[in-house]
Amino acid sequence: MLPEARRDFRGSFSGYERDRLFYNTNEPSDRFVQSAYVFGLDADHDGRAAAPVDIDGDGDLDLALVTLQGLRLFENTAAPQHFARVRLTASRSEAHAVGATVEMTADGVVRRDFVTITEGFQTQVPFDLHFGLGSVTTIEALEVQWPSGDVERWTDLPVDQLLLVREGTAEVVVEALGRWPDGTRPNVIGAPTPTLEARQLDGDVAPIAGERRPAVINFWAPWCAPCNVELPQLVNLAERYGDEVDFVGMSVELADLDSVRASIERFAIPYAQFLADETVMERFFGDGAQAALPSTYVFDQAGRLRRLFRGALTEADLDALLLSFRDEGVFEADLELVARTSFRVGEYEKAIDYYRRLIDADPRRVQPLYQIGLASLRLGNVDDAREAFEQVVARSPTHVLAQFNLGMARFRSGDVGAALRNFQAASGLAGSDPVVLRQLGNAAVEAGQFWLASDVLDRAVAASPTLASAWIDKARAHRAGGQIDRARESYTRALELEPTNDLIRQELDGLGAPQE
Repeated sequence: MLPEARRDFRGSFSGYERDRLFYNTNEPSDRFVQSAYVFGLDADHDGRAAAPVDIDGDGDLDLALVTLQGLRLFENTAAPQHFARVRLTASRSEAHAVGATVEMTADGVVRRDFVTITEGFQTQVPFDLHFGLGSVTTIEALEVQWPSGDVERWTDLPVDQLLLVREGTAEVVVEALGRWPDGTRPNVIGAPTPTLEARQLDGDVAPIAGERRPAVINFWAPWCAPCNVELPQLVNLAERYGDEVDFVGMSVELADLDSVRASIERFAIPYAQFLADETVMERFFGDGAQAALPSTYVFDQAGRLRRLFRGALTEADLDALLLSFRDEGVFEADLELVARTSFRVGEYEKAIDYYRRLIDADPRRVQPLYQIGLASLRLGNVDDAREAFEQVVARSPTHVLAQFNLGMARFRSGDVGAALRNFQAASGLAGSDPVVLRQLGNAAVEAGQFWLASDVLDRAVAASPTLASAWIDKARAHRAGGQIDRARESYTRALELEPTNDLIRQELDGLGAPQE
């Protein structure tokens, strides 16, 4: 494909086949399970390269895809776990140590990786090696077989750090990962959605499209020449698919509505027309962005954005995409992905609806109930939150965060005695797992329960005293609770563990000078 044709490519050479991920279940059968739906990676790209890479420096691997439809970045939003990052520098061969073998022993388990340049079609991977360690808090040994043939070994290394290993050097240099500074991470203001409410051409406000069926949302204007080429094809498809698909027009012309009406009459457009005001434009194109006309967003029956056509589409391309939806149905993993996305961008009512549909599909599931409770708390619906968390705790009494949030719901409704019992239960259930303790501690800080945060974060640093991020959590809890001296002590300890971490230094300096 020529470069200029590749830039204009909007269809699919693979017939809109979904991407696949085969997950190793670690069972005796050595069985791999097709799990792309579960991980939200089941898009219909024409892929060319896939590389695991830590995009934001938070210690877990995200995923970068290069496809004919463009670059796609998938952020790993799973709960934090321990890790080690290893960067080799060879002195007796090529500096990047391509071909080196690294063995890491942690908690008695040997993990092995190799320094390579490529992995898969058109994929260049980072030279840094990533080792996921789960709940393991120390590295017993690191052994490197260099391309020169030399073998070196180091012992007793910290986790959650970048380990700089140079051939022929006795010590491993330990550095913190370079993270995105606070305030630079893109703000999630909401994803494009067919259920967004907008003003219709006649002045009424209504959802752009319905739910549980595909939607085609076309941004256009009467003066847009490519739009006038495209509109007859959209009209043909809208008439063919009828009630099976919601077709919607979204006019960016807001002043001369007579010209909009004239175009509707000229092309005999049968579907609803809305006006793309500032709210709609921000939601679909970003803050301050302008629409490239025409632009057509295609959503499947689960409400997920499946394709964005920029420029005039062809009837054949859109027809093939819509036909592919017929064979898919709605899977629980689709609903779960849309529910998580809705919750993450603050659309709590929509998230609750999707989580209820998940419960309808499988009443035994506990996690959707928990998420309904969280969403209800965010909306201020304390009674609904309490009811959801009570059901979770009844089914799963050891659910730490459900116990905690049930306590929050009861506390907000005035039942202080019952709330304290839930807080104490959550604290007891957290045990000595630093990951669980940190999650509970941070939730307690957010809820203003500083006494609980202080207790569990003290236990977190006791369980993992060399983990700088645990000390940072503890410092922030003390700072939020007004315990400035204790916050300063915790920041100082974190800085001792990560002396090059500018974020720790900034937050420590922000406390001001100690009082004499």
